[in-house]
Amino acid sequence: MPVYLRNNVNFTPPSLDHIPVEQEDDYVQDPEQLKDHLPQPYRMLDKVLNKVFDDAWAIIEQRENAALEESLRFKPPQFDYEEQIEVLGGATSVTCSSDGKVVFVGLPNGIAVLDSVTQNRICAWEEDKVEIIRLKTYPIAENMYLIISLDDMGLARLHAFAGERLFLLKLLNETQEILAPEPVETTELLESPRMKAVAGRPGEEKSSTRLLIHKCEASAEGEYLGSLVENPTSAEVWLEIYRLPRDEWVQELEKRLADAQKEMEKKDGKAVEEPPPPVATEEGEGDTEQQTQETQPDTTPQSTQPDKGAKFSQLSLIMKLKPPPTPTAIEKRGNLASSTHGACQKVDSGDVIGTGQNHILTSSHLEQRAEIFENNYKHMLDYLPKEEKMIDLIRDVNFHFMTSGRLMHNSQESPNHPGSPTNVAVWWQNSTHLYHYSVFKQPAKDGEMKPDLVWPFTSKITATTMSTDSNLLVIGLASGNVVVWDRYLGMQRGVVNITTKAAVQQMWFLDPSLCPQDENNYPPYLTKTTAYLLVQSSDGAMFYLMCGAGLPLEPYCVSPPVDIEENMFTRVEPVPGKPELTMVVLKKGAIQIKHTLNGNVLCEAKLPPTHQLVTPWDPIITTACRGERLFVRGEAKVEKPIEEENETTPEPQPEVDPVASMLFVFALKAFAPLEEFMVSERTPVAFTIHTTIDKRVDALMTERIAQQALRKTRMQDRWGLMKEEIWAILQYKEQAERQADQRPVYNYQTIYHYEQDLKTPGSIGWGTALFN
Repeated sequence: MPVYLRNNVNFTPPSLDHIPVEQEDDYVQDPEQLKDHLPQPYRMLDKVLNKVFDDAWAIIEQRENAALEESLRFKPPQFDYEEQIEVLGGATSVTCSSDGKVVFVGLPNGIAVLDSVTQNRICAWEEDKVEIIRLKTYPIAENMYLIISLDDMGLARLHAFAGERLFLLKLLNETQEILAPEPVETTELLESPRMKAVAGRPGEEKSSTRLLIHKCEASAEGEYLGSLVENPTSAEVWLEIYRLPRDEWVQELEKRLADAQKEMEKKDGKAVEEPPPPVATEEGEGDTEQQTQETQPDTTPQSTQPDKGAKFSQLSLIMKLKPPPTPTAIEKRGNLASSTHGACQKVDSGDVIGTGQNHILTSSHLEQRAEIFENNYKHMLDYLPKEEKMIDLIRDVNFHFMTSGRLMHNSQESPNHPGSPTNVAVWWQNSTHLYHYSVFKQPAKDGEMKPDLVWPFTSKITATTMSTDSNLLVIGLASGNVVVWDRYLGMQRGVVNITTKAAVQQMWFLDPSLCPQDENNYPPYLTKTTAYLLVQSSDGAMFYLMCGAGLPLEPYCVSPPVDIEENMFTRVEPVPGKPELTMVVLKKGAIQIKHTLNGNVLCEAKLPPTHQLVTPWDPIITTACRGERLFVRGEAKVEKPIEEENETTPEPQPEVDPVASMLFVFALKAFAPLEEFMVSERTPVAFTIHTTIDKRVDALMTERIAQQALRKTRMQDRWGLMKEEIWAILQYKEQAERQADQRPVYNYQTIYHYEQDLKTPGSIGWGTALFN
């Protein structure tokens, strides 16, 4: 490929009196050079005006932010906890079911299940030296939940909660074993999950190790599952997508619960027939103990350990995705083909937009371009940002399971489950592409899974979110732009820039019932809905915008950027069932409940003075009971000893009692500022309206039938107005006839003039019209 270089390249535009003579071969190859820079002295005036404008705009922003902070600066009311649970003080993670009925608590030795209303332990699953650090729940049937747990050793387990019992369905990396590397003597490296997996737990054999799982998530209803897997020996990562036998699991769980119920009935029948002999005790002691056992609740139920012989249906691996190379690696890597024909065969087919990995540029050409660039810009290379070397960094991945839409329609969608996912959208950390894969597509012959659709962006993807029906997909970029896609219609709703000073960090769709809907009188059925999108930037600013069809995307600032590090948000979570409320955790350990749309702090959940929030940068906190309860783990504060002047050696710090860590429960419905939000009820509204032909006809016929009762009244009114309308028509007709009789008559006549010279062109002319 030829390389064109521009002559007379000047980095500083010349003045009016020092303009070089242009050469004939001086032409523009770079589109950015089409507009020349201003010469002196106009360039100086332009800089001065721009600086004055920028300074004025900075002052305006500073005053607006100061006024907004002043309006929000007040001490919100604080409320104490309602109950404390000492038994679960060592909780390592906590989450709530989607319906808010059950709370799952991860412990250093298993999982505990609580009732969200009474806070009583329902059941537990225990295993020694298994510290659960992540928990996620998904509903798979009525009163049945799929639980995905991840421990500190990188092992992922699938549990099922049904019938007040926990069942272990699958250990994902139980069969994925690899050869272990040589033992590591350094103890500092053993803190990471990777080195823990390589070294193994104490007492285990170190002949082999398992693959690590860093992330594990499932679809909304538990049909598919994705896990980020790492090989600790080679530091390779990839994404595995599984198809879960959800329906089979539900049937097997129902069968096991029915069998367990029959066994319990048999035992109860035998116990009634053969009552146990009374225990010889002193008078009154036996009755007192029995009454005490009946009145005191059972806080330590038996652990429901699964039977070793119990087997459930196996999940199937459908695809394995490797992370794409970074843009820098793509630029440096040339085509390794030896001939032009071989290079062309490795290029993308062109069915979808390519990722830029398979190109026809050779390594020698790329090296030549790099040398030319370094030669032309030697004096500016020092100002380029230095590349940071990422050592031992795992590339994170984010994915969403979505249903079929206009962009990717799949005919293999199950008729029994019309809303089941048919494709998965994947984007990797520090990537500018969003890849769409079909879950029904078979991999290529070489084992590589090629995407069915690729969305490239001009900036790195930093956040994505999806509506509950997966019809709306939003992509947040590092440049501060937000892209809203309507997958149902297959079109883009718009692009808006939230901020130019920070990247988009997190986004949430709020309940559409919170947003005012545009209701038309006709047609008698909904055609479109609108929903709010809550956006958080990396500098702590919060925005919301309306992402309805046909509406402009205008961001509204909820809270300004945070200047103080202690006031940065470490957890932002809209309260389920109460879209007007948002729970916010600050880095200094404060727990606030804010209004979602105006950003006002309504109240704070206050821990006792002797306790503080555990790891404020990653707090163990969740809401339950559809926003009526708040579960928070707190630990006892460690008071530093006061050093006296005469003492040279400091006193030893007191050790914290393990029981001092507790799980606190706050009753949000009892907080006075939140009463109006707890009582309010909202009509559910869907994110996307799909009105079929049958529904439209039914709505029109229903409206027509409802109007039949008023038909007689309308006909009487119509006949009453008929006489007046006929009289008005006759009056207009008579008036038109009178105006026609009074209209003057014009006679039109044309006179032609003939010239004598007929040989010249244009000799025949005609005169003007005469009117009489």
